[in-house]
Amino acid sequence: MNKLYLVSLILFLALGSLALGGSAFQDEAIEGKIKLAPLHIPAPAPDGRPEMLEGWESMDCVECHKEIAQEWAGTLHALAWVDERYQEAIANKRRPQSCHGCHIPQPLNLRPLGGKPRPRNPNAEVPEETLHTGISCISCHQGPEGEMLGPFADAEPTDAHASKQGAAFGEGTLADAICINCHRTNVGPVIGIAKDFETTRQADKGLSCVGCHMSAVDRPAALVPQEDGSLLASQVRRGRSHALQTPRDPDFLAGAFGLEARLTATGAELLITNQAGHRVPGLKTRSMTFTVTLIDADGESTHLIDSRSYLPVDGTIAIAIEAKTPPTKLHVKATHLWAGVKGPVVFIDKSLNL
Repeated sequence: MNKLYLVSLILFLALGSLALGGSAFQDEAIEGKIKLAPLHIPAPAPDGRPEMLEGWESMDCVECHKEIAQEWAGTLHALAWVDERYQEAIANKRRPQSCHGCHIPQPLNLRPLGGKPRPRNPNAEVPEETLHTGISCISCHQGPEGEMLGPFADAEPTDAHASKQGAAFGEGTLADAICINCHRTNVGPVIGIAKDFETTRQADKGLSCVGCHMSAVDRPAALVPQEDGSLLASQVRRGRSHALQTPRDPDFLAGAFGLEARLTATGAELLITNQAGHRVPGLKTRSMTFTVTLIDADGESTHLIDSRSYLPVDGTIAIAIEAKTPPTKLHVKATHLWAGVKGPVVFIDKSLNL
């Protein structure tokens, strides 16, 4: 076996296991103001959507970026156009094209970020396969001259495409601009939660969209095929997993809430604080139910969070429970319900001392 190929393959497998395993971590926020919980391998509860985008292996990017493309292919970004619920929703809309800009966007970096995304027109001379890929690699990475944009100014040269550093892939005010472009929009069941993020200046606290939804990983960004059949790994650098963390994952959703139990004059209460950087939930079809039970005393109370009674940015709710005798411990169980899931999914099930 070619020595270079063997070395590259070992490096690829080792770093791949790190990227998808326990080494993924969340950056600490600036000035130590906020420290978020570690991110893990996404494990979304089944809700009827495909686990992977069919045919992702045939994309051009896969030849050199297979691991990243495979991560992306299992996300709702990849399924943004083929999702049956989306297709059903737009079938009866008077102007379905108003939704296409975020579900089949043109490369967002073709023009200054911040405007309304423009769609790849599904009714014109656009190959069907370019619609199939929904929010694809080029949606976020292609620049105005066809170059691929990323976080590094000294990206290694390749014959596949030109590479440049993109302003939206670094630190600062543009770091979340690509995400915000679409996620500030209110349409149908979608709530523009990025507006919350912007107006409450969450970035000043060190929070970011990618910091919460894309775990940091150290790996080569590409494995480039060589003429002799070997694979040449690019430089190992800090990047982001493209296996997006979403509230469909119970462990991830649990991290959106801070919990504190305390005694009161009439019993106990559970304080639930929103740590997400935007309101919860972010869809009109989502709801979360918290049930609090006193373990060593009689008493139980429930609270529903949905689009009408949402938990605002940095907001706190108190679930009070009366008790005849002072309790010493309470139990909290929280479930999540959304369109397509067969039943409420438990995302918190724990006891807290008082």
